[in-house]
Amino acid sequence: MKVLIAGGAGFLGSYLAERFVADGHNVHILDNFVSGLKGNIENIRDRITLLEDDVTAFRTDERYDIVVNFASRASRVEWEKHPVDVALSNAVGSKNLIEVALRCNALYVYASSSEVYGDPKVIPTPEDYVGCVSTTGSRSPYDEGKRFGDALTKAYERQYGLRNIIIRFFNTYGPRMRGGDFYGRVVDRFVNQAINNEPITVYGDGSQTRSFTYVSDTIEGVMTAITRGKEGEVYNIGNDSETRIVDLAKLIKKLTKSSSEVRFKDLPENDPKRRAADIAKMRKLGWEPEIPLEEGITNIITSKSKE
Repeated sequence: MKVLIAGGAGFLGSYLAERFVADGHNVHILDNFVSGLKGNIENIRDRITLLEDDVTAFRTDERYDIVVNFASRASRVEWEKHPVDVALSNAVGSKNLIEVALRCNALYVYASSSEVYGDPKVIPTPEDYVGCVSTTGSRSPYDEGKRFGDALTKAYERQYGLRNIIIRFFNTYGPRMRGGDFYGRVVDRFVNQAINNEPITVYGDGSQTRSFTYVSDTIEGVMTAITRGKEGEVYNIGNDSETRIVDLAKLIKKLTKSSSEVRFKDLPENDPKRRAADIAKMRKLGWEPEIPLEEGITNIITSKSKE
């Protein structure tokens, strides 16, 4: 098949591109490299077609069998620094990619997010939960952008018959994830801080929870949804077990044998208190996460020791 992956040089996009290439497909990667990295696709560069362009301006006459939309900055710091870009990539960018898919009668795969659920009252959260999201807060460019991307996908389905699958990712972690000051990239940030014996910065009291899924499990989930899922459906890809952020910090400190202290900071606005995925629909397709958190974190630590 001929596959277009927008955001294909990003964290998740690059792993998905590798998987499609390994399976023998013709892969085109669209990326403007504002958050994606050319190093992420270096090992497949001679086996893919690279389109260096912004998704909000993208046009093409190429025909594809699958169009995957992973194009968006995906951390809180980036949402706050580039709110317009984030909102438009999920609005205008989604429209452009949907119309490419529609013209080709391709399957459109939209990378949505657990952020569409906001601070949910139902845990684990199922796909039919309508969400509790601020339209005006600092998170809204991403949260509402993803919600609009969902809505636009379904609007094109109803009016024009767009073939589609919506995937809502929960917290995925693994090598290639960029930590730095990125609040949302908590595993990589904690590992970097611990390795360097710097303070491990926990926001709030650390009692808030997230559900962490290792990247190989997430990519297997995407492929399962594409190959076994039903068109028009929404699928959560994540974990139904919760981990407190303060416990994550302690685990990483132990695994790195770090002398770092755990330092607490103010919790950002509208930060969800709990997060876990109801993955019953994906289990019916034969998928569920397999890599334990401790093993996944150890893989990251090992990869960093080789850098």
